[in-house]
Amino acid sequence: KKQGQKMGVVERDGTCKASAASIWSTCFQHMKFDLWDPDVLRMEDIDEINGLVEGAKATFVMKKESGGGKLPIVCGDVVVDERFTFKGSAAGGLMKFEGTIVLEEKGSNETLVHYKFGMKGLLGRMFSTFNSKAVVGGTEHGLENIIKLSEEAASAAAGAN
Repeated sequence: KKQGQKMGVVERDGTCKASAASIWSTCFQHMKFDLWDPDVLRMEDIDEINGLVEGAKATFVMKKESGGGKLPIVCGDVVVDERFTFKGSAAGGLMKFEGTIVLEEKGSNETLVHYKFGMKGLLGRMFSTFNSKAVVGGTEHGLENIIKLSEEAASAAAGAN
């Protein structure tokens, strides 16, 4: 456990060789979280026109090995190219989850990506306790995918110019 880490909350940082704007447009703006989140099979109910804005709603369709089912989410604390939080719940509120992404530019093409994910509620606490490896792994793989996709997009954009 990281020092100061709350039970059921995973926090990970990674450095990405891309601007915050490039990361945002590649991974978040269109709410295609299934591109980087290893537990999400596909996204449904996305507002294709507005994308990731304050109060945006969508539905995670989870992979079978990640519990299956559909989890509605709502996004808040949205600051374009900087940060957002997604929240949702299942099992009548007995399992709640929340993820926060913060992008902190360190240079012209270097951004620190901070990803925090946690589960609350009776079932959420039980799931994150008994499946902590899956929760940690999902957060770490999600962060790795965000960095990989964003660096590939930044590299392709640089090559096109």
